Amino acid sequence: MKVSFISLLIVHFIIVVGCKSQTGKHGNQTELSRKSAIIIDSFFSEIKSNNYSRGLNRMLKGNEIINLQDSGTIIMQNKFSLLNETSGKFISAKLLRKRELDNDLAVYIYFVKYDKKFYRFTFTFYNNNNDVKIYKFAFDDTIDSEMVESLRLYLDQQ
Repeated sequence: MKVSFISLLIVHFIIVVGCKSQTGKHGNQTELSRKSAIIIDSFFSEIKSNNYSRGLNRMLKGNEIINLQDSGTIIMQNKFSLLNETSGKFISAKLLRKRELDNDLAVYIYFVKYDKKFYRFTFTFYNNNNDVKIYKFAFDDTIDSEMVESLRLYLDQQ
């Protein structure tokens, strides 16, 4: 009985220590997680220092497939600049959700607060086995209406 209890205790200790050593600020630390976290942290640092255009461009330049001269990219850059110019001072960014498909694809959703408004920023990263790159970046201000709708659905079910 003592041997079984001690063995169980050792296994538990190994699992707990192993899990803690793999986690950090952004959750489980795979290569994809580590590199994505560096890109996101750099992006938000630029926004915090009011260099939002530079932060966005640096992030997008990390993927050579994204053409910064493309009309869709330019429209997104202009909307992002307008967001930062009209929403007041950047306050904070909080990770709401993170989903990762092995070490290949990761999606991070942040709740981002400014003085006057709040937004949802969504980052999608892709690991092509050579490097981790931003695959898609999106932002919107519909998170509040989605929360209200989800509450309605929840209350309707009760």
